[in-house]
Amino acid sequence: MDEALGLIADAVKSARALKLDSTLSVTLQRAVGDNQLTFAVQVPPGGATEPVAPTLGRRSSVQFGQAHVVGVEPSEARARAMAGSPGLGGRSNTELDALAIGGQMVGDRRVSGLSESGAADEVNRLIAEIERLKRKALSRGVNLTSHHEDVPAEDVTRLRAVFALADTTGAGYINVNELQALHQHLGEPLTDDEAQDAFRRIDVNQSGDISFDDFLAWFTLAHSRSGILSKKGQAYNRRFKKLMARIEGAFDLKNLSVSSTGQEGTLEYRVNFHYNDNGVLKRISPWHDIPLYAQDGNLHFICEVPKWSRKKFEIATGEEFNPIKQDTKNGKLREYNHGDMLFNYGAFPQTWEDPKHKTDVGEKELHKGDNDPIDGVEVGTLQLRSGSVTKVKVLGVLAMIDDHETDWKVFCISVEDPYAPRINSIDDLDRIFPNMVPTVREWFRIYKTADGKPENKFGFGERALDREFALNTIDQTHQFWKSLTLSGQKTV
Repeated sequence: MDEALGLIADAVKSARALKLDSTLSVTLQRAVGDNQLTFAVQVPPGGATEPVAPTLGRRSSVQFGQAHVVGVEPSEARARAMAGSPGLGGRSNTELDALAIGGQMVGDRRVSGLSESGAADEVNRLIAEIERLKRKALSRGVNLTSHHEDVPAEDVTRLRAVFALADTTGAGYINVNELQALHQHLGEPLTDDEAQDAFRRIDVNQSGDISFDDFLAWFTLAHSRSGILSKKGQAYNRRFKKLMARIEGAFDLKNLSVSSTGQEGTLEYRVNFHYNDNGVLKRISPWHDIPLYAQDGNLHFICEVPKWSRKKFEIATGEEFNPIKQDTKNGKLREYNHGDMLFNYGAFPQTWEDPKHKTDVGEKELHKGDNDPIDGVEVGTLQLRSGSVTKVKVLGVLAMIDDHETDWKVFCISVEDPYAPRINSIDDLDRIFPNMVPTVREWFRIYKTADGKPENKFGFGERALDREFALNTIDQTHQFWKSLTLSGQKTV
C-alpha cells in the first residue's frame, strides 16, 4: 500500500513538469487475489491536481476518500512533516505518506485543493481506510504493504492456532496479559511497557480486548523492517517454524490408530481411536484429542461415512471417548434411504455448533446450532474409510438449515488427492467440477424426503460461501468447543 502511494506521487511529480494541453490521468492498479486495487489522480492543464477517489475492485465501489497528490515525494513530505510538527514524530510511514499524498504539507502549512481542515479530514479517512484494508487483507494472508512486511500465507492458519491457545476464555479475543503471555511463547518476550504499548496500537477501538485479525495485522507490521519489533523479529521465520513444530508436532497422524469392538451391523459396533504416546498406546477421543489444525496449516477431517456407502456412521458425542458408531432410531440402525453418499462425509475435530448460539444466515429467522461437530464434505476422487483422519484444504461452505437448526456443510479436499494442487477455493471447485456444488446441495436438500420428512433449506440465497467465510465459521465453532470443554465437559 505504501509503495503504491509512493509510485503515484512519483508519477504525478513527473507529470507536473510537463506542459499539459489536456487532463492527464495517472493510475496504478494492483491485483490482490480476485480483487483489483486502483489508485488514481488526474492532472489537469496547468499542473494542479484534481481529487480522484481510489477504489477497491471486484465490482466494488469502496472508497478510500479523496487523494490529492501535490507532486512531492512521500519521503520528502514525511521529512517536512516531522520537522514542522513535533506531534507527528510518532506517526507510521503509512500515515506520513498519506499526509504527503493528501497534499497536507504540515511544515509549510499548505494544502492543495481543499481547506486545511477539509484536507485533514480526507487524509484521516484515507489513513483509516488504508489500515482497515491492510487488516482485512492480512486476515486472508494477503499483504498489501511490501515483501519486507510479510507473514508467509501458509503461516497464517498456524498463527491462528497459536492465538487460540492464548485465548483462555474461548471468546475469540485476548487481553493485554494474554498478549504478553503469547509473545513469551513465541520466544520474543515483551516488557510490561512494550506489552501496554503494543496493546494500545492493536486495540484501535479501545475495547480492552483484541481479535485475531487485529493481532495478525499488528504482528505482521511490527515485524517489518521498520517495525517496532524489527530487532526482535530478525530471527522470526526460524523461531516461528520451530515454535510450530513444538506446539503441533506433539500430534502425528502416524501415531494414530483405530480398532473396532462388536460386530459391524450390530448396535454394539464401535470404531475406537488410539494414539501412541512415546510407546504407550492410549485411547483418545477423535472429537476432543485430535487437533483441528495440522502442523502444515491444513485442517484435520474425520471421515464418518465413506463415499459410495450409506450406513449412517457418526461420532458418538454422548459416549465416553466419543467413538464412531452407526446411528439408531427406535432401536434400529440407520442408513441413508435416499441412496449412497456421493462424497466422503465427516466432521472437523474440536468444533461444536452451540445450540445456545443463534446465527443469521440471511433469513428472517435466526437459527441455533445443531449440537454436533461441524460437518465436512470431502470432494476428492478417492474413497476414505470410516474412522480415517485426513489433512484437507477448506474450500467453502453451505449454510444448510435442518429443522430450524444450522447444519453447516464445509467443502474440503484431501491434500493427497490428485486434484488438490488445482483446487484451492470454491471457485476452483466450480471450474474443475462444475456440477459438484449443486449436486451436493440437492443431495442434502432432499435426502430426508425418503423418510417422509420435508426438504432441508439453505441460507444466504443457497450460495456456497467462500473459503474465508468457511474458515471463520469453523473458527467460531472451535471457540464454541473451547467454551464447552473449558469446564471438562466431554459429552453432549
